[in-house]
Amino acid sequence: MAKKDTYLALLRRGIDETTAMQLADAGIKIGDLKKIDKSQLVENYGLKPDIADGVLDIITAGPQSHGKERFLSKVLAPERKPENKIEELKFKRKQKDVLTELAEQKERLKLAKVEAFRAKKLVMNRLGKTVELIVKLENNLHDEGKDDQKVKIRDQLETRGLEAARDHEMLELEGTPQDIVDFRRLIVPKLILHACPQCNEEMDPRTSRNPDDSENWSFICWECETPFAPGLSTTVDSIMENGGRIEIDPDARPRNPVPPKPASQDFATINELAKAELVQTGADADNMTQAAEESALTSGLMSINDWIDQTLAAKGYIQAQEDREDFILRTGAGATKFNKWMKKAGLYFNKQTGRWSRWEDR
Repeated sequence: MAKKDTYLALLRRGIDETTAMQLADAGIKIGDLKKIDKSQLVENYGLKPDIADGVLDIITAGPQSHGKERFLSKVLAPERKPENKIEELKFKRKQKDVLTELAEQKERLKLAKVEAFRAKKLVMNRLGKTVELIVKLENNLHDEGKDDQKVKIRDQLETRGLEAARDHEMLELEGTPQDIVDFRRLIVPKLILHACPQCNEEMDPRTSRNPDDSENWSFICWECETPFAPGLSTTVDSIMENGGRIEIDPDARPRNPVPPKPASQDFATINELAKAELVQTGADADNMTQAAEESALTSGLMSINDWIDQTLAAKGYIQAQEDREDFILRTGAGATKFNKWMKKAGLYFNKQTGRWSRWEDR
């Protein structure tokens, strides 16, 4: 009977059934629990240290309301030790340093990419101008009737071809420079001009609009007065009327998966996020800057004064027929500015031999 009374008394105070049954079977009473300490409960009765602390706290406090909830809260969810303020400040400083370094890496990477794009754009613009000149020269060569003029145009074509090949190699484009020239000389006019289906006369779309059918995209041939509609306008009208246009759903989910936010914000997690962010950007800012410096677009070209000094030291003179190709490839300057740079360097030109040299060496 005493065991049952002890068991019920412990339950009423909020101790769990397993612990109450264990203490009641051991023959201990409520009054005895008030006289023993934690070490005796652990060593003599086999209780765990945290459960023994909870039992003693409840017995010492006496019968109270919500005893079971208080016991479970102490046993299952003990109070956490307060974190060290110094460690917290260290973590915040490390986190701030990592985020600052990540922002600096992003900014440096952005500047390196901008410089690489700017250099590539300059070479692309120069290649475009060279190709336009080659197209114009080829058209003039086709229409020229004088042999001496054809020889001059062929020499200019050879020089411009060297410039285009150099820029084409720098940009690492596919195909050959002649493919670009053929595209601009042969394919582009066919895409722009229209031919009359009746007399096959080429016409400019800006001056061949049909005034009687201004609502539609209609042309008229002023030679045979035949109105017609180009195939492109017919295709566009069919797409606009029958559908087939691309539609964008504003409520669609992102195409790429969105990573969830980290559950913890400790130093290790922030450090891993920083490393993953650096990997996602493609490369380190130092590597990107080094690659931009080592690129053929921005480096590898000799300055013009150094080339002049080196050539004069090796040969004693500079001649356009012999050194123009090497001048273009090694300095990146245009062929038309060859004589200008020789004059700017203070060299003397001998009209009889066609050579450039210094005044003291002539």
